[in-house]
Amino acid sequence: MNDRTRPAHPYELAPQRRLATTDEAGHLADLVRLVLLTGATERLHRPGFGPGLGATALFEPVSEVLDSLVEMRAKGALEEALGDRMSIDRIAVVRTGESTLEVAVAYRPLRPLGPPATTTVRLSG
Repeated sequence: MNDRTRPAHPYELAPQRRLATTDEAGHLADLVRLVLLTGATERLHRPGFGPGLGATALFEPVSEVLDSLVEMRAKGALEEALGDRMSIDRIAVVRTGESTLEVAVAYRPLRPLGPPATTTVRLSG
């Protein structure tokens, strides 16, 4: 690993039998996924960390209010955890089935300054 590579998540071995790595853009996308998939009370010493987008959101009645709530939770969690690394342009919440929710986050990396990127997380119930 050099200064420009970071461990890829989820952790895995590369063909060279070393920890797989990714570049800064891939690392930031991994961090976005980690934050979005962390439950609200999942971290022992940070109970408010994570938006809690798991089963709670999947089994709520489908409505615009729920989509807005998921969007607000996701934006708050991402700004708190990664606000010094990225600027959020847009968060889109789409239900693709009765128990599937997709959250697409469009953002701009701040350090190092990079091109806009989008990371999508699919939650299935």
